Amino acid sequence: MKLPEFFGIDIGSHSIKVAQVQQKGEGKAKLEAIGHLETPVGILSLEDDNAKTELANKIKQIHSASGISTKKVVAALPESTIFTRIILLPDVPEKDLEESVYYEAKQYLPTPVSDVQLDYIPITKVQIEGKNLIRALLVAAPKAIAQKYIDVMELAGLELLALETETIATARAVSFVSPLEQGALVLDFGSAGTDVSVIKGRNLIFSQSIGTGSDQLTKAITADFGLDYQQAEQYKRTYGLLSDQADGKIANSLAPIMQVIINEINKTINYFRAHLQESTPKQILIVGDGAKLPGLPEYLTQNLGIQARVEDPIQNLEIKSSLKSEIAQLSTVGFTVAVGLSLKSE
Repeated sequence: MKLPEFFGIDIGSHSIKVAQVQQKGEGKAKLEAIGHLETPVGILSLEDDNAKTELANKIKQIHSASGISTKKVVAALPESTIFTRIILLPDVPEKDLEESVYYEAKQYLPTPVSDVQLDYIPITKVQIEGKNLIRALLVAAPKAIAQKYIDVMELAGLELLALETETIATARAVSFVSPLEQGALVLDFGSAGTDVSVIKGRNLIFSQSIGTGSDQLTKAITADFGLDYQQAEQYKRTYGLLSDQADGKIANSLAPIMQVIINEINKTINYFRAHLQESTPKQILIVGDGAKLPGLPEYLTQNLGIQARVEDPIQNLEIKSSLKSEIAQLSTVGFTVAVGLSLKSE
């Protein structure tokens, strides 16, 4: 079913990002509106009505400021709240799979199945011990968290058309122009955490959230050099992982935090090499605001042995002429989720 005109909204721990596109055919779209708004730390807690109202007011503000022409919206749930696992299902017609998905979810979920919204994404068909099976990605989103987002959008005067996970939106953004036939590991380097996903073709086939993000890098510099947070943030953004800058002191300070992320990515790559060889990532795409860390692509390439590059979600979109000067001032690599949401077609 074709969706009506809408925009995408990505609510992060430090900012809200929005994007609206006009679809113009296969692999073609025009960016009609884009915007971001810094938000207070902790705004995503949504623990009571006051917190929901505060967030709703911020959403109203960015909706108005960015010139979006519709009140219909598709939003992303934080990846850290989503449970995913690769499962095996019988190779039967889709209408007969519901019971099997429920049974698998009951085995693995840390909460009752009745408390989550279940979905699954087929990956590949396999034959194990003479049985035809489907390897699939189980996705479970807590209903309570989804309801909070529904409440906030209602308070903001918006009509929520759909909720998606951040990694599903990211997969759509990075594969919009052409499918990733080689398979790619996508690193969404956010402030509070890092989302790791694997995409083959246009499909998300793996995702996980690591509780280590760009903020931890800043805190490491603060602790090592006795700087205040803003100073440490500036040092991070200036020198990053460049070992030939500032005598390598900043890069050395960041190394232990980065090693945590490298270790988790290695586990993912090794899992694919062992169990899903045909989908083993051959490239690394870096998205999110943390992608701007100096030296990050080279660091990942060197430590993982796979070529890494920063992926800009708007590089292949037509840009509305009145937006061009605004976009020149933005770091658009941080808009991958918002753009991916806005590209949803059904």
